[in-house]
Amino acid sequence: MRTTHRAYSEEAGDFRLLCRFVQDHAPHLRLRGLWSIGRLVDWKYGLYEDKRACAAFCERNARLCFDGLGDLVGAVISESGDADVAILTTAGHRFLYEELLDWAQANWGLRGPRMGIEVTEHQAYEVRVLERHGFGCEETFYVRRFDLTQPLAPRRPLEPGFAIVDMESHPDYRGQRILRDNAFSGIVDPSEATLRDHLEFYNHSHYGPVYHAPLDLCVMAEDGRLVSGCEGLLDARNLEADIERVCTHSDYRRRGFARAVIQECLYRLQEMGMLAAYISGYSPAAIALYGSLGATEETRAFVYRSAPEAAASV
Repeated sequence: MRTTHRAYSEEAGDFRLLCRFVQDHAPHLRLRGLWSIGRLVDWKYGLYEDKRACAAFCERNARLCFDGLGDLVGAVISESGDADVAILTTAGHRFLYEELLDWAQANWGLRGPRMGIEVTEHQAYEVRVLERHGFGCEETFYVRRFDLTQPLAPRRPLEPGFAIVDMESHPDYRGQRILRDNAFSGIVDPSEATLRDHLEFYNHSHYGPVYHAPLDLCVMAEDGRLVSGCEGLLDARNLEADIERVCTHSDYRRRGFARAVIQECLYRLQEMGMLAAYISGYSPAAIALYGSLGATEETRAFVYRSAPEAAASV
């Protein structure tokens, strides 16, 4: 089958094209690729340090593949501009996986000592391709699905003095940034310069097409401090969402705050008419928490990495 490849182009409207591709093939990409509209929007709008250091980041970190009719049928994407890549195809074009992997190794293989790719338990064909190319499985994680057509687990009351707020009614992005810096980076007392930088760039995702402030949730203490949070990223076209950026400040862990804020997000998604929500877990504790909240369907996912000598030989 004749196919053509080209680099991502803002001028050609490729972000919209990729968004439609991910949404149109959502069921397949959920099982075989782990990509959603929320993840794609983060790729473009999440201006973390690695992206700000690279001019024309999107153009340098996505390759599009088209069939003979000119339809987008596959893509290679690097989320961080390094040697870790995602290879996405339609259900009928999985045979292009090896071709796209060859391209990624030849063009991006020297970006790091080893190339990494995520696959799921439903990608036996892709795993065989990776193993032929010298990749091996090094990490396992899980994606769990909440069926929002079913009754949700009853809410548990918060400790006295604590309440759940969202960024529409209580837009304390500075307090949220302090929380996230602590939870994700271990920054205990961020300087004003750090806060200004993170508020200016990390919150750029709010300009993305799927940001919805009523789903950007935090647990607030009596003194106004934000101590836990999560964010729902909507795919309204497919009536589903991803729950991301789950975090709790180091001073407030093991008190049920993450459970409460995730549950609030689930209830709001259900009230909005969403049918499903997805959440990833990288530890036994996280997986157990999500299961106790009603996420029964589970997909195992793996990180495969190339042999250390593979990048050097590219």
